[in-house]
Amino acid sequence: MPSPMVSDVLPDLIDEMAALLREIGAEPLIEKLASLRIETVCDCGDENCSSFATLDEVKVDNAIELPAMEGYLIIDLNAANEICFIEVLNRPDVKYLLEEHYLGQQH
Repeated sequence: MPSPMVSDVLPDLIDEMAALLREIGAEPLIEKLASLRIETVCDCGDENCSSFATLDEVKVDNAIELPAMEGYLIIDLNAANEICFIEVLNRPDVKYLLEEHYLGQQH
């Protein structure tokens, strides 16, 4: 089964990131959001972490911290300027939706 699209599991987060990217003048990244998949969810064990990888291989070359109203949103880019990981901290709304998606698939 293919990895889920971020836009299917977290549509509000995609909209929020697009608006924040526009706000900081990083429009070229906005079009990349629509094709992102959740490859793996971070397993660091921090209860405030809802981060996830969007590529199989995560090698961070650059990071863009977005001015989120709640919590922390950081987009990690690889050397090819592709989004490879999205750091999401202190966002219970995102954590809940990720858990609901993955728990729902186990039944």
